[in-house]
Amino acid sequence: MRHLLSLLLLGLAGCAGVTLRPHALDKAVRVEQVGLVFNPKGEGELTLRLDVENPTFWDAQVTGVDFELRLDGRRYAVGTRGVSEPLASDARRTLTVSFPLQSEPSSPEAPTRTWLVEVSGGVALTFEETVRLMPFRAERRVRLEHFRPGAPARE
Repeated sequence: MRHLLSLLLLGLAGCAGVTLRPHALDKAVRVEQVGLVFNPKGEGELTLRLDVENPTFWDAQVTGVDFELRLDGRRYAVGTRGVSEPLASDARRTLTVSFPLQSEPSSPEAPTRTWLVEVSGGVALTFEETVRLMPFRAERRVRLEHFRPGAPARE
């Protein structure tokens, strides 16, 4: 009996950061807003507003966000941003992160165009020493001024 109790306690200790609901970590991040802007010099910024849920019974820390940006199906940029935001058990919070981007310079009179913008990535949720990556994905049609893509990033 003592051996069985020890195994049970050891098993429960290993569950920290693991939810009891199937696929809950896969659905814990929702993209609320995708902002993408460029100026005539080619300087740009991607801003993501994410609704992040901690679907577990343990308090955690949001420690990072990574992303991949595709424009009209072509990979344009990837990046990572370190963050440090507490997230209580079974709680949610809005997290806004920005990533600098660069494009070719354009003239102020350059025509605007609508692009299919796809953003995917993950939010790192840390439970003491355990890290879980919670994925996200969003697709929007965005009208961009002053954007001239350079050579696309290699796959």
